Amino acid sequence: MGHNYLHGNNSPQINAFLAATAWELKKMMVKLKEKLKNIFFRFIQNQKILNSYKCESRVKN
Repeated sequence: MGHNYLHGNNSPQINAFLAATAWELKKMMVKLKEKLKNIFFRFIQNQKILNSYKCESRVKN
C-alpha cells in the first residue's frame, strides 16, 4: 500500500486512520454482498416453488 503524503504533523495518524477505514469498508462490502446474494437466491427459489405449485394446480383443474 502506498503512503498518503498529507500535509502537517498528523500525517501518519491520518494515514493510519484512512487505511483502517478502508479495510473496514472492504469487509463490510463483502458481508453486504453475501447477504444480498442470499436474499436474491432465496427469492428465486421461492418463485420456482410458487410457479411449480401454480402449474400443478392448473393441471388438476
